[in-house]
Amino acid sequence: MLVWTVLMLLLDLGACVPDPLSVSIRSFNMEHIVHFVPGPGTPDSAHFTVQALKFSKSIWSSVPRCARMKPGQGCDMTLVFKDPLDMYQARVQAFNSEQRSNWTESARFHPLTDTVLGPPVLLVSGCGNCLLLRVTPPQLKTEWPLELFREIRVTVRRSWDGAQFNLSLFMSEENRIEHLQRGVEYCVTVYLPTLVNDNHTPSTQKCALSSPSSPAPSSVVWGLAGLVAALCALLVLLLGCLFCRPPGPGCSPAL
Repeated sequence: MLVWTVLMLLLDLGACVPDPLSVSIRSFNMEHIVHFVPGPGTPDSAHFTVQALKFSKSIWSSVPRCARMKPGQGCDMTLVFKDPLDMYQARVQAFNSEQRSNWTESARFHPLTDTVLGPPVLLVSGCGNCLLLRVTPPQLKTEWPLELFREIRVTVRRSWDGAQFNLSLFMSEENRIEHLQRGVEYCVTVYLPTLVNDNHTPSTQKCALSSPSSPAPSSVVWGLAGLVAALCALLVLLLGCLFCRPPGPGCSPAL
């Protein structure tokens, strides 16, 4: 009898659903997604459920939209982790009609500091001996009025020789980079640093001419010479008309 009981226990243990692995929270622009990997040997009939912990309340709560997930699905926790100043955690459990696995927990997650801030949108145009920059910050998926972006870090590279310099600007709708060479292509990259998050992504590099190229010196000389020649020809024509004009009525040639 004892042997049979032990055997049944072993069979029950062998029927347990494996615990999920690698539970993690990936966040981009304040959009938070829980990911996991099914444990080895997880049956095809298994589903997965997710719970969330808000540290200020210290209570695990179920996430209804993620109650019966299949392998490969992610659980969107953006509306659950909605307070960017709080700390959170997630855990995942596998189950089927007969068994449940143990819970597997993620690392602690802070929305404001752990999210990855996406690249700003950058537009560049020439304005003489300067470049005009228009920078649009990434759109964050949160209802909180977060004023994160106050500064622009800019890298400017001259295309023809690779010379570059860096500068910092205050965030505004338009920014100018002054004292550049005219008619030269410059390539610009920007990123938006914050005091609370180092996970920022730089913009795509944008290139533009500072202004149309200035005329070459020889072109200027030949242009001025042509203008002088045209004026001289006009002057000769006017003088010729003046001296060759026939005498008017009532006038007679001198003897």
